[in-house]
Order: sequence, then structure tokens, then C-alpha cells
Amino acid sequence: IHVPSAMIVLALFAALTGAGCATPAQPAPAMSTVPITDFKSVAGKWGGLVRGLPPRGSSRDEDYVDVEIRPDGTYDFGIFRTVGVFGGTGKLTLEDGRMLLKGERGSATLVLLEGNGRRVLRTNAVMTNGLRLSSDLTPVR
Repeated sequence: IHVPSAMIVLALFAALTGAGCATPAQPAPAMSTVPITDFKSVAGKWGGLVRGLPPRGSSRDEDYVDVEIRPDGTYDFGIFRTVGVFGGTGKLTLEDGRMLLKGERGSATLVLLEGNGRRVLRTNAVMTNGLRLSSDLTPVR
């Protein structure tokens, strides 16, 4: 199965849920959008769960993506599903504090969120067939 790189990257960026608080009156601190001014500020390995991929008979929580962003804006990614592994490469662009991906099969917007000592790359993508994908990626150590 060949999955277009734009679709996968769009889906890349998964599962940021606030940790349960001992005291219900104290909500988790909000994350704030941080402008991305260069690729070096987000270079490294990121990973998370993909939302929006068509179901395949089991939990979507098994759809995991790994992304590596280099200081020059190039990237590699791989999505791991029970039906196999697929991936791709490409080049991101910067615009208005966000990273953009445009491919022949879709486009994606990636924003950086920070708060409570955490960093998240939130990705929202739209494929040319109308499929919407999203993911929240966190740094992988």
C-alpha cells in the first residue's frame, strides 16, 4: 500500500491529553501557540498517534507516527499500522509562525504548542479526497 507522503505528514502531528489532577478545581495549565521562526527550533525526532485514518478493524490508537525534522526543514516519517509500515520524505516551509506542507495529495499546517514544560507539534491536514487527519507529536528521546 502506498500512502502519499503529504497524507502521512499531515496526520503526523497525537494524543495530548491533560494529565489527571488530584484536585478537580485545578485544571491543567493551558498550552500556548509559539511561533516557529526557524526549523532549528523544532529539529529532532517527534512521535504520536494519528487521528482520522480509516478504521481497519481494531483501535486507531495503534496508528503511531515517527517524524524527524532536520534544521534545513527536510523531514522523514513513518506510520506504523497493523497492516504494515509506510513513510516518506519532503521539505517543509515556514509561514506566519507555522510550518506548512504541500504535496500533490494534500496539505498540512503544523503549529508548535508549549506549556507546563511540554512541547507539542499539532498537525492538521486535508487530503485532496477530503479526508481530514490530525496528530499531536511530542519529542521522542
